[in-house]
Amino acid sequence: MGGYFYVNWRATIVQTKLVFINGHRKLVPLDYRPRQDSDRAYNRHRTQTNGKYVAFYRSAQWLHLRQQILERDNGICQRCGMEATLVDHVVPSEDDWDDRLNADNLQSLCKDCHYYKTRRETAKRKKGVKRSMRINVIAGYPASGKTTYVAHHCGSHDLIFDYDAIMHALTGLPEHIKNIDVHDYVTLIRELILRKLKAEQTFDNVWIITTFPDEKLDSLLVSRDLHHLMLNTSKEVCIERLNKQHRNVPELVKVMSRIDEQKSEGKFSGFEIIAQ
Repeated sequence: MGGYFYVNWRATIVQTKLVFINGHRKLVPLDYRPRQDSDRAYNRHRTQTNGKYVAFYRSAQWLHLRQQILERDNGICQRCGMEATLVDHVVPSEDDWDDRLNADNLQSLCKDCHYYKTRRETAKRKKGVKRSMRINVIAGYPASGKTTYVAHHCGSHDLIFDYDAIMHALTGLPEHIKNIDVHDYVTLIRELILRKLKAEQTFDNVWIITTFPDEKLDSLLVSRDLHHLMLNTSKEVCIERLNKQHRNVPELVKVMSRIDEQKSEGKFSGFEIIAQ
């Protein structure tokens, strides 16, 4: 037996528009805002709220420096190796305006790497607002126990810079053995870490193991919660440990003498003495 079925339905008309996304035509809802529209809105807002910032990035000085950095990096993104189209501040210029023309703080990036880097920086900046980060500079004679002290006091969300540990990781050589050709790489890692610490408060504590006072470090991180600690392990105990470790004792005794000289000159006066 046949029959009729009546279906009552109402068509919903969605208004659309044709746009270009990544070089391709695409129909999107009428209220969709392509990335370039969002960028234009953001740039208008930034011009109104921070004219000096925008003026700098339009200046001949910046455009000339930008071209120099692209040529220095051979037009290659320093993160992924693809073609670079942008020049970016390693430490954002908003966080360190005085360093905006430092070529060592500039890198060539592709659009994707720049986008994800900026997104991470924004998230970290928001996260860091509520975080109190203490930076500890640990000094002492060779074999005074600096690495051991840090290992006993560091937490699960701390950052540690240990020259010897990084040298070992990069070369595979036994601990405390240095490759002079790798020294510059370790130094670059240290400088990048210091610049990032100036811009971000991501960690609970930072531990920087060093031998001598570092005025450049103190100046760069002057706005941070910076503490200087010096282990008071005696020279005799350190020499005994060095002998057991079969290290270059005569050379390291010279290092101890340099530390003693700087002590007498008052260069360690700002360090808190830690009993061992």
